[in-house]
Amino acid sequence: MPRLQILNSIEKQVLEQIAATSSNEVSKRAKILLGLDEGKKYLAIAEEIGVTEKSIAKWKKRWTSSTITPETWDSAIAKANEVLGVNVGRPKKCKSTEASKIVEISEWSKNRKPSRSKHHHHMQVAEEAARRGLPTLSPRSIERILATQP
Repeated sequence: MPRLQILNSIEKQVLEQIAATSSNEVSKRAKILLGLDEGKKYLAIAEEIGVTEKSIAKWKKRWTSSTITPETWDSAIAKANEVLGVNVGRPKKCKSTEASKIVEISEWSKNRKPSRSKHHHHMQVAEEAARRGLPTLSPRSIERILATQP
């Protein structure tokens, strides 16, 4: 029985690079697709990588249902990022535009009235942000947002 080839040569190169250099979860996804392309059975891939056969079927379906047909390295990377979810995880509660507004509120709050502590300052910023219609965030989330800003 001939094996079903799901990857073109560029996709295969990109996935090999991802499998070797990415985080553990993304690397596993790339290895699943490479194993399928080699003609390995689901059970063999599952045992080798440490995933379920259901996961293998899910990632195969996601890859084959993608409408991107890469012809260049960049388009193959774009497809891999889209399908494998290189930037996976819980969606951020605060978009970059909202983060910049929080920084603005923080500066405004510092000038308005001094805080007893950093935590108190972050509480004030969180309250003011909620008053201005931004997402409700904890003082700890405010601290993280402010720490990532230049």
